[in-house]
Amino acid sequence: MESEKIIVVGGYVGCGKTSWIYQQIALKEKAFPKCYKKILYFKVGTGQVQIDQKRITIDFPKVNVFCDGEEVNFLHELESADIAYIELGNNLGLGYIDQLLNDVPYYPIAIVPPGCKRCRWHSWAKEVLTGAAMKASVCEVNKLAIDTTGKVISGKNFNKFWNKIICHCYGKVIRAKGIFHLEDGNIVYADFVDGVPCIEFLDLNLSRYLHSEPKCFSGLEIVGCSLSEVTFRRIITKIYVTQYTVVKSSSEQ
Repeated sequence: MESEKIIVVGGYVGCGKTSWIYQQIALKEKAFPKCYKKILYFKVGTGQVQIDQKRITIDFPKVNVFCDGEEVNFLHELESADIAYIELGNNLGLGYIDQLLNDVPYYPIAIVPPGCKRCRWHSWAKEVLTGAAMKASVCEVNKLAIDTTGKVISGKNFNKFWNKIICHCYGKVIRAKGIFHLEDGNIVYADFVDGVPCIEFLDLNLSRYLHSEPKCFSGLEIVGCSLSEVTFRRIITKIYVTQYTVVKSSSEQ
């Protein structure tokens, strides 16, 4: 098996690993659809809160997406794939990929912030790319992943909640991303990297939930310092609506 068929992407949190893979998939589907009929995406180390996997599934429905616990299925599909992207979670050691692929060759790519000198990623990767200019942190980093599937939030509460996250009101936040169900039925994607200009909320191409609680996944992932999962869960309990009634827009009334 050719090493270029399996692309393994690692690097520092917030530098743009998923964004780079997203761009590569978009390019291949648009420019070379006949050459890349079967594309795999496997992100490991995210547990049950699979925000990036969900977004890839939404935007590229033809891509086979795999999550933690689906290693056997991924390896089974790998032989017949045209190309496969594996994204390493920041909580995994470099030895994980060799254990997973069992000596199958792969092409390692590292994405690091501008000005990053020699580090473990340089010695591991065959290609080192410059990613987002995220601010370096000297604190001990921890990660929170909270599943909010079935919960609905009003637009007003969502904006306040997200602004407090990115303004470090609940601890020093290096990276935050999430998928949220709003009370108007829309489903949005939010993304923040400390030191990088904020992007606008992205409306996901999903059918609106107009009755009962939504079944589609939603969740929040935060990486930073001095983060309290208890605090975040208490806040989420307060800001999400308990009685779900869709607020219709004027055009629907």
